[in-house]
Amino acid sequence: MTGMTKRVARSFPAAPGSAAVARAFIRREATLDSMRHAEADLLVTELIGNAIAHSEAEEVTVEIDQDRERGLTVTVSHIHPEPMSVAQSGTGLFLLERLSRRWGHSHDGEQLRVWFVLRTPGSTAVSVDLSDEELVARMDEDPAAYSDELLRRHTNFAAALARRFRGKGIDQEDLVQVANMALVKAIQRYDPEVGPLRPYAAVTISGELKRMLRDRGWSVRVPRSLQERILEVSAAAEEIAQELNRAPEPHELARYLDMSEDEVTEALAARKAYTSDSMNRPREEHGDTPLERLEDEDLRLLMADDRLMVADAISRLPEREQLILQLRFNDDMTQAEIANEIGISQMHVSRLLARALESLKESIGREPESA
Repeated sequence: MTGMTKRVARSFPAAPGSAAVARAFIRREATLDSMRHAEADLLVTELIGNAIAHSEAEEVTVEIDQDRERGLTVTVSHIHPEPMSVAQSGTGLFLLERLSRRWGHSHDGEQLRVWFVLRTPGSTAVSVDLSDEELVARMDEDPAAYSDELLRRHTNFAAALARRFRGKGIDQEDLVQVANMALVKAIQRYDPEVGPLRPYAAVTISGELKRMLRDRGWSVRVPRSLQERILEVSAAAEEIAQELNRAPEPHELARYLDMSEDEVTEALAARKAYTSDSMNRPREEHGDTPLERLEDEDLRLLMADDRLMVADAISRLPEREQLILQLRFNDDMTQAEIANEIGISQMHVSRLLARALESLKESIGREPESA
């Protein structure tokens, strides 16, 4: 079984957007850890970008050859009538040398093929006592090994930055993927003279994540200036919440960011444009869909008396339980979102919600008897 191989190929249009599809193809077909997936993502993006920018090819073929002993070989090929020397400027040769165990190319007069073999961990022992700056200084000795140690040290840092952008309409896995790719870029571009690596990488990673959110993260398009303000408000809200142990009020955010309260309120309201739900998607717990709710509007008109009875019963509940019911059933917030909104634990929200519903059942059940 040690020599077992897996070979699979797929062709893509030589057009913008194909790199993303090719990356998904590699992630689906290849077995790699997260950092090597990030390296494969980056290299394939470079090679497909070269095909688009420097050839007349209409399609690009990506071939995967995975062997347990040799590792993963990825080949990108496309029509190109000229030899490799003419196409070098866009093939990402620097990254190929830094990130792969080896790479190569061939040209038969019509088609250009460029391949890379992803390095395997542990090929060279690297002292963990070396500083980031020392690792960079020795990069020429064994680019793959020293890059690998830098990636190992800072992978969790990249993931932590990605988590700061969660809940904004992008899957967490996609955020981590972009953060890892940005970390690879930062390590390859890093110059110790600019200062420590981590702050330098943070700027690169955050920039890539913000760019991704601007491009993909909005269900309803809002002005770019407002998008940037939303990111500022969201980041500040997390920082202040940690200090206050509760969600900050708009006026507290406004003072912290030196904005007007109206600007903060607008940003908080516009955050909902990040995501939109399908009309056919069942709601959490209840199972009905927004479309079904619209179709049932006539029935709801017949239930006006019942709603008045429920409203009266709710008014007799403690204020916090009233608020929780409003956030859960009027605003369709999850228990976790409610906990963050009012500054208590999710478990506490669950208990209060159950108690409020039980009180309503008892209260409404007694109404006919007392009538």
